[in-house]
Amino acid sequence: MASDVLLTFDRFKIDPSSGQLVGESGPISLTPKALSLLEYLAARPGRLVMKTELLDAIWPGVFVADGALKVCIREIRRALGDDAQAPRFIETAHRRGYRFIAGVTQSMPADHALRSAPVQDRIGVMPGPVQYARSGDVNIAYQICGEGPVDLVFVMGWVSHLEYYWKEPSFARFLSRLASFSRLILFDKRGTGLSDPVTQLPTLEQRMDDVRAVLDAVGSRRAVLLGVSEGGPMCSLFAATHPGQTEALIMIGTYARRLRAADYPWAPTREQREAFFKEIVANWGGPVGLVERAPSAAHDPAFREWWASFLRMGASPSAAIALTRMNAEIDVRHILPTIRVPTLVLHRTGDRCLLVQEGRYVASLIPNATYVDLSLDDVESVLPPAVRPIVAVTPPSAPAVAVAAPAPVKPTGKPAAKPLAKPTASAN
Repeated sequence: MASDVLLTFDRFKIDPSSGQLVGESGPISLTPKALSLLEYLAARPGRLVMKTELLDAIWPGVFVADGALKVCIREIRRALGDDAQAPRFIETAHRRGYRFIAGVTQSMPADHALRSAPVQDRIGVMPGPVQYARSGDVNIAYQICGEGPVDLVFVMGWVSHLEYYWKEPSFARFLSRLASFSRLILFDKRGTGLSDPVTQLPTLEQRMDDVRAVLDAVGSRRAVLLGVSEGGPMCSLFAATHPGQTEALIMIGTYARRLRAADYPWAPTREQREAFFKEIVANWGGPVGLVERAPSAAHDPAFREWWASFLRMGASPSAAIALTRMNAEIDVRHILPTIRVPTLVLHRTGDRCLLVQEGRYVASLIPNATYVDLSLDDVESVLPPAVRPIVAVTPPSAPAVAVAAPAPVKPTGKPAAKPLAKPTASAN
């Protein structure tokens, strides 16, 4: 979204806190570009906005033809029930541009004040203090939130920063939802955030062992592991290596291998990875990778600022490149068939960073895994502004616990998520 302003017109509103067009019956589906275009026009009612300005604003730095605007305008008109011949909302100036002709009221959404409010006031949960666990000769920063009956370890992908998690309301709400039914355990992987920097490239096995060190430090005997992106392979390796300490395994937007191969055609090529390394060198400090990971938030100034700060605080440019190089060498295809704990894999069908085929492939290799397609474009679980429970995890010694995933969640032609089975004796 392009601003923090709530735009209301006729019976519709564009809500930046949810990143949605909302009508009388609830949210109305629009592609991210169409929504950005509608918001840009509605924020300038009565003004003729030239096509060149719209192309620069909605597709910055990318050459696209005028036809892309026409496609988005048609989509917007269908969503609003507008007629190009007798428009009530968007008027076309032939070969020049478009004008939003309906009256628009601008106001600040309730969510706006939350960004500057204390964390506890925003989400009703007070994050615990940052503490440290010793993993070999490295100090791993961790944090505990919530007092639920099951331990839930959240493993973020790429880089992380415990304190900056809580500065973005949508991320804070996601973590708060998890902490509402669990003892949520967060940590910064070695080389990221508040954990010790590293001078040598860590292996996946070393980073996996950081999970074990944190679990030992907090006195956890068994935990549910929730991994996002690169956190998925790490959690997979832990589940396969330490089934006795793993209650269940959940992965969101994950992969089995990070470089393309003849039998794994969905990953980027080594040349594409090298190009991304150059982008990190050139642009670290800004919102690197945001368009691919969160297209609906790519034009939201507040979110762009938070994402850029999160990356800067999470890793230096050289550390980010080192971690990305390590991730490029990940290949857990031989590990996945050995997992014997209840497993759930979630993947967004519109994921631009990790293709949905990768999540389906991961689930296909894990015995008895449950897989769910999510009809969403944004990739990271932190991005949608709300969360909702979608599956139950039933530990043998605790009540059913709902695991939260980003909303809106709409399985696309796949069987609905079902409760994960209790671990069998073979899982230990």
